[in-house]
Amino acid sequence: MIKIFLLGDSIVTAYGKDSENIIGGWGDHLGCFFGDEILVIPCANGGRSTRSYLNEGRFIDNGKFTKDMFPQGVGPCYELMSRGDWALIEFCHNDDDSARREKREARHTPLGVPDENGIYPSVMPEGDAPYSFGCGATYKGYLKFYIKKIREKGANPVLVTPPPRGCFVGGIIASVPGNHGGADKFGEYVYIRAIRQTAEEEDVPLIELFERAKSFIDELGEDKFKYLQSIKDAEGKTIGEARLGRPKRWPEDYDRIMESGEYAEIDNTHQNRYGSYVYAGFIAEEIKQKIPGLAKYLSDVPSKTVPKPKGLARKNS
Repeated sequence: MIKIFLLGDSIVTAYGKDSENIIGGWGDHLGCFFGDEILVIPCANGGRSTRSYLNEGRFIDNGKFTKDMFPQGVGPCYELMSRGDWALIEFCHNDDDSARREKREARHTPLGVPDENGIYPSVMPEGDAPYSFGCGATYKGYLKFYIKKIREKGANPVLVTPPPRGCFVGGIIASVPGNHGGADKFGEYVYIRAIRQTAEEEDVPLIELFERAKSFIDELGEDKFKYLQSIKDAEGKTIGEARLGRPKRWPEDYDRIMESGEYAEIDNTHQNRYGSYVYAGFIAEEIKQKIPGLAKYLSDVPSKTVPKPKGLARKNS
């Protein structure tokens, strides 16, 4: 059986059953687009960056974690990889050092200064983890570290651009600080550009979840965007996250809560069950178009569907 490992953060991770959660990650659903020859193993976890994922021993075992501390009981994923396996890598939301500055020392990774052509430096971490924010390694360098190590296993690395945060200006998603680095003189979404540069430089397949998601959101519109996202209560806690002891049914409980207004905030970062399912479908479409070695294992019809929320299922939605 061929394994697909999912490395990343809360956008990637699997939260559990559709029937027990409102929040979702595309790792909850990607497996339903493949046949029985493929085993999808979500190794992602919320709040992690390229750097903190390494520092915590979630990629290469450093003795800090046991299997029961990982999603789905999976230990450090590097030891589980075999020749012919695949690894989809999506980090960015927590690497972005234009986002929450107070967490810089724990997880952010610097891009470094681009050259005259707008190319960001690729400085890999040296020695063993932990790696500090100021160790000299850059975002592209960390990505290339994963690529190098995965290839040493005989497995196949794939980079995935993350979906945008719901930062709107004039009704469309905007490149502002905190939304994947914002813009510089060379263009928008600087961390997304760095991922694309890395894929080209390392000759790695690139799954453009960012571009597909952004186009989808801009067409859907700012008002409807909320129906792709998870929701929070007055204490800032996610509503409907079973692994934290707050299970809710999708879509029944979600529709009731949205219609009654029994929530305090729309989460502009994390998707709900339907939004994450849509994004998993985008990834499957990208694989079909760009990665023949994986595309041949895609099913003609996914093994499950996730119902739309009422807010999107209504006429003209």
